[in-house]
Amino acid sequence: MNSTLSISLQTLHARTALLLLLAALLMVLLPAAMHAQSMDYGSLERLFNEPVTTSVDGSPQRQSDVPATMVIITAEEIRRSGAKDIPGVLRHVGGIDTLEWGNDNVDVGVRGYNQAYSSRLLVLVDGRQVYADDYGYTPWSSVPVELNAIRQIEVIKGPNCALFGFNAVNGVINIITYNPLYDNVNTISSTVGTQGLVAGSAVATHKFGTRAAVRLSAGGNSNSDFSTSIPISEANALRKHQNRGAINIVGVIRLNEKMLLGVEASHSTAQLNEMSPVYVFNNAKYGTDSLKAQLTAESGIGLLQATVYTNWLRNTDTPGVMNQPFHFKSRVTVAEVHDIFKIGTDHTLRAAVEYRHNTESSTPTTGASIHNEVFSASGMWNWKITSTISLTNALRIDHLLLGRVGYLPPGYPFSNSDWNRAFTQPSFNSGLVWKPREADSIRLLVSRGNQLPNLGISGAFLLVTPFLKISGSPLLKPSVVTNYEIGWDHIFLGPNILFRASVFDQHSEDILSTGGGYIPTPNGPYLVSSNIGTSEATGLELGLKGTLRKNYRWGVDYRLERISDHFVPNALNGAAYIDYDDTTPVHQVKAKLGWTNGKWELDTYLQYHSVSRGLISTARAATTIPVPAFTTLDGRVAYNLTERFTWAVSGQNLTHASQLQTSGPAVERRVLGTLSFNF
Repeated sequence: MNSTLSISLQTLHARTALLLLLAALLMVLLPAAMHAQSMDYGSLERLFNEPVTTSVDGSPQRQSDVPATMVIITAEEIRRSGAKDIPGVLRHVGGIDTLEWGNDNVDVGVRGYNQAYSSRLLVLVDGRQVYADDYGYTPWSSVPVELNAIRQIEVIKGPNCALFGFNAVNGVINIITYNPLYDNVNTISSTVGTQGLVAGSAVATHKFGTRAAVRLSAGGNSNSDFSTSIPISEANALRKHQNRGAINIVGVIRLNEKMLLGVEASHSTAQLNEMSPVYVFNNAKYGTDSLKAQLTAESGIGLLQATVYTNWLRNTDTPGVMNQPFHFKSRVTVAEVHDIFKIGTDHTLRAAVEYRHNTESSTPTTGASIHNEVFSASGMWNWKITSTISLTNALRIDHLLLGRVGYLPPGYPFSNSDWNRAFTQPSFNSGLVWKPREADSIRLLVSRGNQLPNLGISGAFLLVTPFLKISGSPLLKPSVVTNYEIGWDHIFLGPNILFRASVFDQHSEDILSTGGGYIPTPNGPYLVSSNIGTSEATGLELGLKGTLRKNYRWGVDYRLERISDHFVPNALNGAAYIDYDDTTPVHQVKAKLGWTNGKWELDTYLQYHSVSRGLISTARAATTIPVPAFTTLDGRVAYNLTERFTWAVSGQNLTHASQLQTSGPAVERRVLGTLSFNF
């Protein structure tokens, strides 16, 4: 009772302090006397003559100057990829891992550590989290973004929680869409292809003079899944027809010469066949909604920005485990204020506070809900030490309050008061960038990130049958990932070649798992979520890319990575459904070659993955099976019929009718035909 009262008082005081701080900052915003600005990436690209980012410290930076290992995928590269979705674009990026369980079901990871419901990669769209907190993963089919609306995709490797938020322990996918105030994007595309694919997408922009603009994008598709057989150990459902629909509206209003207001609303639905975290094939239905508002202004104390958004997620998996369907319903609300300001010409600083409230209904046993509140404060300091050396330090503190209300099954090993817990976790990023010459950039990076227990493994998942009892746990600790890295970029100016190299060493402790714990009770044992041990990763990444004779573009990336897991005995017996050591290929090679001549375009993409293993579910626990080394070939050929019309044919896995790439069903060849019209 006293513990509950103490935590409630802490929550009340923290909320009050946050609201007072938000009010104070908004009071500063209102009389702001300087011109409010929204980032015009197009002008910055023309200025730097290459893609730029403002994600790290708010100032425009080239890829090679960022105090992190970042890859920027441009809109041109997205278009030339021939992909039908975002994972299809990411599969061509060095250091990215993709697991294709089906025609629409892909898990994406950075630097290995990729498994079903990949949980170590934070995904953002214009600063809004699309990473789902129910099971800590990204349901890519439900992301309400059309490829034609994306200006660039930033892939940031390694822990970057202090810069982007918790759960970015292996990396961040930061998707940036076109700003309707500056970018006039109007396009319609239609696609047909194998597996019965029929898809359409439209993006339209309308400007109201120079003071306001709106962008509307919508898209949908319908297709069949692969016809290759589902391994018996994973078979839990018959494949159903798949579909997706999404709509997104973004408005930007220049309220006056002092302020800028941005609003966004989105909705999406998706039905697909997917691999669950315990490697059982399910039929999934998703529904998402989001609302977001953002106020930006320049003032005497810097560039101030206040953001509030709410995400709603509905996720149904059938038939589920033991034919128990899951019905997850979650909501997250986030409020954040930050200030970017300079002291002199050499110091750029950012200060931020954030509050988020997360709630999730229990399933398949209903009648309860799990919630958490997170209060965060962060700061970033970029110091231009000399004309060739800069140092960036970022620190973030997250304070989490966990809670549960509602029904307790008879004999349940926990009481609701067991969820009355609080913990505080720091994360940091430190990066030194040295440019001894204009053609060289050397990065020394140290970072620590936190993966918070998602609401599913914190207790929202609750299965109680006479034969099997599974539950999340309130006793989980955050997983902490520490990374040390050295990177070098060199530009060969004569042949116009960029060389990139990175060496990293990463340590993960208190790894989170859906299983691995065991609690005996008079009504039978409960299998519970747990922290299962540690993991070490050491890797090397090499990359070369360039152009040749203006008509050709090419690139090649190589990754060598060795992972060593050290798990508790129960997890090693297969109760955890986690195995990073065996499931991450040691060698990965990705190459691309493109050609443009007049109205014609041709792009090819080659991938090689060395032999690995894949997790499968058995009657008693998880085990692994061999996944042979494989090579894939993707490609796209396009012809510009007119300045407005383009016809393209693209494909994935072109050299094989079907190919085993995971422990799940074999991946089939896909061929797509797309007609695009720009207006």
